[in-house]
Amino acid sequence: AVVSTQSTGEKFPEDIFELRRNLRTLDLSHNKLDELPDDIGCLQMLRTLKLEDNKLGMLPKPIGNLGKLEALHLSGNPLMDWPTQIHRCTNLKHLDLSRCRISEVPDSINCLKKLDYLCLSNNRIHTIPEGLCELKLVEIDLNQNEIAVIPSAFTKNTSLRVLRLDYNSITCAGIPNEILADTTISTLSLEGNPLDVRKFHEMDGYDKYNERYAATKRKCD
Repeated sequence: AVVSTQSTGEKFPEDIFELRRNLRTLDLSHNKLDELPDDIGCLQMLRTLKLEDNKLGMLPKPIGNLGKLEALHLSGNPLMDWPTQIHRCTNLKHLDLSRCRISEVPDSINCLKKLDYLCLSNNRIHTIPEGLCELKLVEIDLNQNEIAVIPSAFTKNTSLRVLRLDYNSITCAGIPNEILADTTISTLSLEGNPLDVRKFHEMDGYDKYNERYAATKRKCD
């Protein structure tokens, strides 16, 4: 079953729980919800939960009971707290936390071993933690943050293909040569950074990165 509604206002529609045995997708985006009931944890067949553009400051701890959840969309919520219980959502593959006023990447994200797409754009993040670099993510979107340094620990992720860092504070000094030479990144997006493009193209490892980029582009053409 799929439920989508944009007219609930500030109250969670309780009749949704009548569908808990077969509800796969729940879309409550673009409402005015400021909290979720603890009973959200009863929706254990849920695969996709969309909650973009509400007023959620936190998520209830029972969110960790959604063991089959694969996609969680929370863009545009003023999240002040992140439940550690999220690590129990072991099947989560897609997580969108863009525009959530986040200043630090929550540690519990590092436990989501099946995660392959993570969006943290339009936040206030200064530092990329090493634990995040070690996940088997395929794409990470960190556009429009306050990041100055790309960690060399990304060399530990042999799955990463796309790293988006547009409109941050990155200079050539913040890009380790290993990122260019020794990773699987084929799209490193750095538009809008205070970057000397000529020096970037002259960095050790740039030729190897450019080979990966060109090969990916040929496949897409």
